[in-house]
Amino acid sequence: MRRRDCWHEMIIDTLIILLFGYPGAILSLLVSAIGIIKDKYWLPLIGALLFMPFTYYLNGSPALGGIVMLLPLFQIGSAAAVFRKKRTLAWLLLMPAIFTVLWVIGVVIVYS
Repeated sequence: MRRRDCWHEMIIDTLIILLFGYPGAILSLLVSAIGIIKDKYWLPLIGALLFMPFTYYLNGSPALGGIVMLLPLFQIGSAAAVFRKKRTLAWLLLMPAIFTVLWVIGVVIVYS
């Protein structure tokens, strides 16, 4: 029984890392980009849901304050733009999330 609990804890820890870390943010951006390319407005909505844990994690940074919590709203706006067949606007609304992920990756690389 004890060994089984260890496996459950390891699986839960792995899921938390995948959800709150870079894989979740990058997956979110990929899902949103595929939604814009394929004109499926529901994919950027799923991307916004996947991006929320990453923004919650970044919300703890004193440099970013609470403004980072607005990033999923840009992805929701991107889904609305896809729904209205305005792909350029959809890409523009996705840019803040892309730049935030690239900024965080750059900070990690510089300070590693």
